[in-house]
Amino acid sequence: MIITRKWLENFIDLTGIKDEKITEAFNSLGFEVDAYKTYKGLNDKLKLAHVGNVAPMEGTHLNFCFVDLGEDLVTPIVCGANNVKEGQYVIVAEPGKTIANGLTLDKREIKGKMSEGMICALTEIGLSESALSDSEKDGIYSIHLKDEEYSHIGQTDVLDLIGFNDSTWEVDLTINRSDALGAMQLLKEVANYFEKEINDISKQLEPKKSSNNVPVSFKNSAEIDKKINSIAMQMFDIKEIHSIDEWDLNIFANQDIWLKFNDVKTTDNFWLDLANIIALETGQPVIFLDPSKLKSQLEIKNNSNDKFETNLQIMCENEVISTLGVDYNHEFLPTKDSKNVLAIYLSLDPILMRKQQKAHNTSGVFLQRWMKPISDKLYNLASQRTIYWFDQYSLYGASSELEIQKESSAKENKVIVSLERINEIIGINLTVKDITSLFRTLDFVVEEKDGQFTFTIDQNRTDISHEAHIVEEIARLYGYDNIKSQPVVLTANAKEKQLNNKIKGQVENYLIGQGFNNIKTYSLQNGENVEKWNLFDIKEPIKLMSPLSKLREVYRLSTVLSAIEIAGFNYSKGNKNVKLYEFADVYNAKNLRENHLSVVISGEMLQDKAFDVNVKASYEYVKGILDSILGHYQLDFDELKFEQMQNTIDEIHPHINAKILYKGELLGFIFKLNPRFEQSNKLDSTFAFELNITKINEVFNHSVAVKELSKYQKTSRDVTILLGEEKQYNEVLKQIKEGINYIVDIKLVDIYQDKALQSKNLKAVSIGFEFNSAEKQLKDEDVSKEWDALLGNIKKLNIEIK
Repeated sequence: MIITRKWLENFIDLTGIKDEKITEAFNSLGFEVDAYKTYKGLNDKLKLAHVGNVAPMEGTHLNFCFVDLGEDLVTPIVCGANNVKEGQYVIVAEPGKTIANGLTLDKREIKGKMSEGMICALTEIGLSESALSDSEKDGIYSIHLKDEEYSHIGQTDVLDLIGFNDSTWEVDLTINRSDALGAMQLLKEVANYFEKEINDISKQLEPKKSSNNVPVSFKNSAEIDKKINSIAMQMFDIKEIHSIDEWDLNIFANQDIWLKFNDVKTTDNFWLDLANIIALETGQPVIFLDPSKLKSQLEIKNNSNDKFETNLQIMCENEVISTLGVDYNHEFLPTKDSKNVLAIYLSLDPILMRKQQKAHNTSGVFLQRWMKPISDKLYNLASQRTIYWFDQYSLYGASSELEIQKESSAKENKVIVSLERINEIIGINLTVKDITSLFRTLDFVVEEKDGQFTFTIDQNRTDISHEAHIVEEIARLYGYDNIKSQPVVLTANAKEKQLNNKIKGQVENYLIGQGFNNIKTYSLQNGENVEKWNLFDIKEPIKLMSPLSKLREVYRLSTVLSAIEIAGFNYSKGNKNVKLYEFADVYNAKNLRENHLSVVISGEMLQDKAFDVNVKASYEYVKGILDSILGHYQLDFDELKFEQMQNTIDEIHPHINAKILYKGELLGFIFKLNPRFEQSNKLDSTFAFELNITKINEVFNHSVAVKELSKYQKTSRDVTILLGEEKQYNEVLKQIKEGINYIVDIKLVDIYQDKALQSKNLKAVSIGFEFNSAEKQLKDEDVSKEWDALLGNIKKLNIEIK
């Protein structure tokens, strides 16, 4: 946002306040000054002149002009601009004068004609080309003043008359201070800082009641209505202007220069320029239309097409009036002959308008304000400034009441906080008077009773809703530099033991010991991917209001995709063997926060050519890693279940996948990537799992009982059983050992399948059992009794024993 000194001086007295102090004020108030520039002193004193006669010089692009400088004789000047014409009021640099580009003028003969000076273009007196249209870059500047230009001919203060001798500050606005995209908000801040009164003439004007009401309304549209925050309209009667000469509506030179200082290119249309002025001042875009050209209701539609996915437009009988923030159909704009003007004040959804900006790849005054979280009640302020400017241009006849067609849903915001709490947070001792005086011109209502403050917030400030915001505002206005630093008091406290963090550290050490690399990935992802990979079915994801791109628009609800993307990136760089893990949090809009662990393996896990060892990524390998991690939490493996995922996404293998359940609670997922997805991402066989560590911390037994190691000799027995593919090993094992005593360990010894077993969809599974007691040495008959009972359990399950 750019603010200028002369614009500020229209409202407050800055006598005695130097530019350096204003820079200091902005920085102190939290509006960091990115750039400061003064245009004073760039040029010697130049004159306002009148072009009397223009004659083309044969065989050249030059014109020989006679210019009135307020002297007895006219001055001859050769001018090369293609837009010079008789009757113009212009800026002239006389011989001996030096202008901003370093040129010192003198009398010289050009093509046989004596030229005594130069008619100046804006670039020649120091204005940047970035703020000029193509025609303005090559042409001289034609001056239009509020009062009669003729009376100023020959005056040497022309640069003051057109508002050029000014100073500008470009301030950086954080997203929470988007309200300052209206210059009136910065005006209040500066006035408050320097303890100045604001003299706003527009508030003193008495509107004249028009007999004409707003002739049209907006159609209700379920699709768009929820994207519109507010709609207000107002009808203006244009005062009839009588003149014996042909006249045109032109923006005043000082306003034109002010727009250019704001890096806004002026157009060839008075109404568009005036709308930009009001939007810059108030933050509220305003659309001016000729109501006589509107034959039906207005409608806001998203006319998307192949070129523009978002294409928000105002329509009237299937005709486009305006592509919002982009362009206008000039047929609907007012002209100098219009008897009435309709003003439309729109407040739109910032996210939708951000999409509009990205689709059209443009950014203007309106879009910059519609894209930000600005108050949707600015129509009253914009109406005041519209009446003021109509009056300044002698256009104001009368106006209708402001008609609110869609009321803002924003309510009056009040925040209550005690004086004690304010001083406690800031660390200083402010009085009631100190705090009240900080909000003198900021449109806050501050009430205090018995040490309790009630702040009624300025309706333009959408960033304040909590006591912490108010305390921050008080600290900002008081001045951070005025808050004296205090030495930190370090208090030694007994450190609480965090078992969860300790186990997490053990898991990390285990993974690192297994050769895994810790990765850190970006939390923002494409919205479509977030929805697709929402494995844990978390509702209400957090969506950014103004994402930088579609790739980073929503907070992820699962972390495993990020790890898979890192694996793909490494593969593309030649690192085909990866073992990755990441602990990261996922969030949603309902204050959910869960810590997740993602593990991804791809390629070769172990290779030793000398001993002919080559272990590739496999389900068995990643399952072993998973079991070891769950073992750190001492989960009861009898309560652990692996069930096939339902309705898997295309990126996950349709058969090699499982959801991990513990006592009916979902802990995570383990799967192989779909070979097609692996191929498209140029990956070898890739396996992954994701665990909800927060849920695991809730369900595992935090009380670990230390068991005495047996001093007696253990006894081992093995059994081989035939299991069908429909059987789950964990479930079978749980039923086999039910009611069996003295089992201290169970190991999977071997899995075997020959052609005969394969034809029957069977596998031979060998299981080893260890028996022992901490109280006595088990005898053979003790073990045999339990072993016979175990074999009996197997037979009850109709499982064949080999």
